[in-house]
Amino acid sequence: MGLDLATMEKITADVQMNDLQWVEVGEGSYFKVLTVHEPTNTVAFGYKMDPGAPDFPSHFHICRAMAWTVKGWYGYRESEKPEESRITTGMFSYEAAGSFHTPFSDCPEGFQTVGIFEGDTEILLQNHAEADPSSERIGDLTVGDFI
Repeated sequence: MGLDLATMEKITADVQMNDLQWVEVGEGSYFKVLTVHEPTNTVAFGYKMDPGAPDFPSHFHICRAMAWTVKGWYGYRESEKPEESRITTGMFSYEAAGSFHTPFSDCPEGFQTVGIFEGDTEILLQNHAEADPSSERIGDLTVGDFI
């Protein structure tokens, strides 16, 4: 079986993150879309949160998420000791489909990650009104939101 280079060319993306603008998606929260591959429901992105920004919405993962923290730190409100379970600069994080959490950052400089969402459906995250998976579902984050 040979490599189909024409097909590979269509899914290869070399992106200079510094050339892309941050898009504010909530007060003090920003995404940069690096690439989207709709057939596999995969999104590569940059994400950052300003110092003192409100928590990212509590959410249920439909997708798998992987992120490398490149600046600052963040944690999850649901941790028994959030201040001791920080994901700090240089750490890699894997969040399985089915996980539920509320990311926050108390880092004085905020934080920034580079990550990948990879799902079996177009829905990546289900956002909830409260830090409880049985609370009201207030919206979805989908692959289409990044296009």
